[in-house]
Amino acid sequence: MTRRAGTGSTSAGASDREPSTSDRTLLAQDRAARAQLRNARDDLLDAEVAAGLRAGVRPIWWFVVAVVTIGAVVAAATGVSAWVRAADAYTDDDYRHTATEVASLLLSADPADPDRARRILDHATGGFHDEFAQSARSYTDYVRRSGTVGDATVGGSGVSARSGDDATVLVSALVDYRGQQQAPTREFRLKMLVVPDDGELKVGAVRYLP
Repeated sequence: MTRRAGTGSTSAGASDREPSTSDRTLLAQDRAARAQLRNARDDLLDAEVAAGLRAGVRPIWWFVVAVVTIGAVVAAATGVSAWVRAADAYTDDDYRHTATEVASLLLSADPADPDRARRILDHATGGFHDEFAQSARSYTDYVRRSGTVGDATVGGSGVSARSGDDATVLVSALVDYRGQQQAPTREFRLKMLVVPDDGELKVGAVRYLP
């Protein structure tokens, strides 16, 4: 029993010892030989393909990998673009809100509110902005001189057409007048073009309908 234990202990110690210098040298030579063999096989395969003795398996494989990779990138880019566009899309309610806000400002009048013209211009763009900017001062002076107050109430609005990010909105409103120049209640119908401008919806055109 003692001999077996001693023998086993000796064997375990021998198996756990680190490889000698000669062993490490043999392992390194073996790895080098395997690497040289792989390189030789690759060179032979390339030579056979170049000579027409073997089909170009490796070039075709790399071509397939490249096509799959490009396809994945294009699909990902298309998906991201669609997601961004969906996130930035405006709803009909967005267009209606902008149109009714500008219509209310445009149809209302108050001599005590001299900044109304500026607020209209803040929500205007394109041709409507340029046209109203030319008459903004006259508009403000007229409202001040007349002393008339007009309260506009939007009765209805709806998107009649959309083209890309632009929308045409129809707005109907009633205006009650009071003040020095009393006038009967009037009904207005407007056709308004609402377009995005620097990430914000604005009115680009206004047409009064009969």
